[in-house]
Amino acid sequence: MSLKQMARTAALGAALFLQTPALASAQDTVRIAQGVSALSFLPLWAARALNSFTSQGVTGSVVVVPGGDAAALAALDAGDIDLAAVGSESVLRADAKGQSFEMVYSLMSKVTLQLVVSPALLKRTGVKITDPLEKRLSALKGATIGVSAVGGTQDTAARWLAKKGGLNPKTDIKVAQIGNPVTLQAALENKQIDAFILSPPEGFLAEKAGTGKVIASLGDDFPGLSHQPYLVLAAKKPIDSKKAALFVKTMQALQAASQQLVKQPDATAQAIQKQFFSKATPEAVAAAVKAMGNGVADGGKMDEAGFTNMLTFAKDVGTNFGKDFDAKTAENDIWTNRFVNGEKAK
Repeated sequence: MSLKQMARTAALGAALFLQTPALASAQDTVRIAQGVSALSFLPLWAARALNSFTSQGVTGSVVVVPGGDAAALAALDAGDIDLAAVGSESVLRADAKGQSFEMVYSLMSKVTLQLVVSPALLKRTGVKITDPLEKRLSALKGATIGVSAVGGTQDTAARWLAKKGGLNPKTDIKVAQIGNPVTLQAALENKQIDAFILSPPEGFLAEKAGTGKVIASLGDDFPGLSHQPYLVLAAKKPIDSKKAALFVKTMQALQAASQQLVKQPDATAQAIQKQFFSKATPEAVAAAVKAMGNGVADGGKMDEAGFTNMLTFAKDVGTNFGKDFDAKTAENDIWTNRFVNGEKAK
């Protein structure tokens, strides 16, 4: 079975499983697939928890497609969904291969990854969390950093951070493939690794358990990483007038939810936790929402500077898209604000 067929089956199966008869009969339903189930897709969780889609006359059908970003984009390409919630780099890789996708909303406008290290590593190196950033990062020398996949985002981020700490990213750190966040937390607790790099609430959970300390938050400690389309909604081109009108309503729902999240983070976090993360503690979800809240404050808008920051970061970590991109010429081609600004048709 091809990747497209797998994605098609997964997306349709998940949608049918999650939809109730009432949802299925709705006239305006926007079908969104997430590459992964992560809190960092905050506006999507918030819009559903706060019923923001309903207030815009839209039913938001959001599913997680097994297979990550590639599967979500394959489902989008097949026409089984309307929007794919994925990492922005995945959209650029697809474009370089000739697929016609466009980023239409920035779900998270900063890099959310945090570097979490064990207390033992801090003690061994004598580094304190109050030290200057470069000194904190220098603690990684000789450290074993756990990742979900060798060569993935966490791996490249770890080597980038090591370089920022004045270290040789190839020889001064070790990278070990461990697995998912739960496995990484256990490996840190059992001293199999010295550090990991994940998005909130994993840093909060490690600190609460006494097994780790957050010593760097990429989107807060590095200016270029605090303003860029990190997670986005992608649409397939061309976009007809009917889809455009649906997207405008969708964006308005996400913007309303994001505004509420910024104004009332605790109440929004509570609503998200009760509906979607009942196994997580309310404190953990609240901590994650507060840590990432400034990443949704721009209401999904993108700009040339942010797109440039994304390209610069990708280049710094050694990402090769197979094609060169320019932020200015990419506007209204690879990224656009037309739906965020309420334009239903060109």
